[in-house]
Amino acid sequence: MKFRIISLGCRLNQSEIQSVSTALQDIGHEPVQDDDADVIIINSCAVTQRSERKTRQFIYRAAGTAPGGGRKKVIVTGCVPGGLAREGNIYHVPNDYKHLIPEIIGRWEDFGSPPPAPDARFSFAPPVKSSTSRVNLKIQDGCDNYCSYCIVPLVRGASQSKPADRVAGELARLVEAGYREIVLTGVMIGNYRDGSTDLAALAARLLHAEGRFRLHLTSISPVSVTPALIDLLAHDGIVRHLHLSLQSGSDRILAAMNRPYTRDAYLALVDRIRERIPDFNFTTDVIVGFPGETEGDFEDTLALIREAGFSHVHTFRFSPRPGTRAALMEDTVPEIVKTERSGRVIELSVRQKRGYLRRFEGRESLFLSERTRRGITTGFNEYYAAIEVEDKLPRGEFFSVTTKLEAGKQVLTGKLTVNNY
Repeated sequence: MKFRIISLGCRLNQSEIQSVSTALQDIGHEPVQDDDADVIIINSCAVTQRSERKTRQFIYRAAGTAPGGGRKKVIVTGCVPGGLAREGNIYHVPNDYKHLIPEIIGRWEDFGSPPPAPDARFSFAPPVKSSTSRVNLKIQDGCDNYCSYCIVPLVRGASQSKPADRVAGELARLVEAGYREIVLTGVMIGNYRDGSTDLAALAARLLHAEGRFRLHLTSISPVSVTPALIDLLAHDGIVRHLHLSLQSGSDRILAAMNRPYTRDAYLALVDRIRERIPDFNFTTDVIVGFPGETEGDFEDTLALIREAGFSHVHTFRFSPRPGTRAALMEDTVPEIVKTERSGRVIELSVRQKRGYLRRFEGRESLFLSERTRRGITTGFNEYYAAIEVEDKLPRGEFFSVTTKLEAGKQVLTGKLTVNNY
């Protein structure tokens, strides 16, 4: 049958649903991108009220008429609350059952409710039929931090790591399948540990795998960046980018959030990495309007954003999540103030992105082609800077390009150097 996937949320959620898509294709089902689907799989996110609202909207739209008449089959999975329960043409599949979706589709009428397997979090096969040349590889799940605003520990559970041997085997399969950038993914990949193997040791081992590829570590907490990991970030096989979680530049608000670092410690880490790799690319998350956030607290955040020189800031307006401590906090910030502060962060982030991209004016970069549309191939360089090349290039290959930043653009324009083919 034909299936369509609508996916929200983090890279971990994306990795899991890409594995589900691979498994469905392996048994003969066909992925489609439009409403001509027999089954619609909605991979949900519960981090914010907005993401839950989007999930409800997708469910409402999806539960329409199927191509052959009758009602569409809809599977809702991911982090929204709910057990494995049948409601007409809709199944709610929690994360511990997500890997069973191919079986659920095959036995829609009589599928029961088996208990989750002990290793259900890592029951996903490598997503070798993803859609781009960059692919997410799940290495960890869960979180033990319990930040005061965050629902993730309640929906994902305690931290758990995939055995290093399995990670190495799955990476080898992905490289063999043609993927050239492997993104290590989890809720808190910095908490990875398999015996004596931490994240730095795992990454060092993976870099010895056969084949041409690069490793991308992406999102990580500042307290998880060890000296060994900083050394590894200078390796030619590592993408020189971290999404270094921030949330606030105010020590007072960081303490209220239960974040385990200070602004000075955060900036010191940024400085240590940039001493080794001057053009290293940092992106981050910021929550504006946390309960009790004053204009002074917010100015501290803006000042840190400037000093750290982020190329992108993903901005959230605080929304209380039931079950978290922050949902019970008083001294709430008015929505109009949250919106205004969010706009100021976005404006600053846009300016800083162009400032960062200017570092690559007239320089050569190692461009990984991802997709081509209307004669323009897009992808990223080894610093995770977005590049457009006005040429139809094969997908999933590395090219040397010389880049420039054109007026008004938030992406580099690349020109192939000689002897690329």
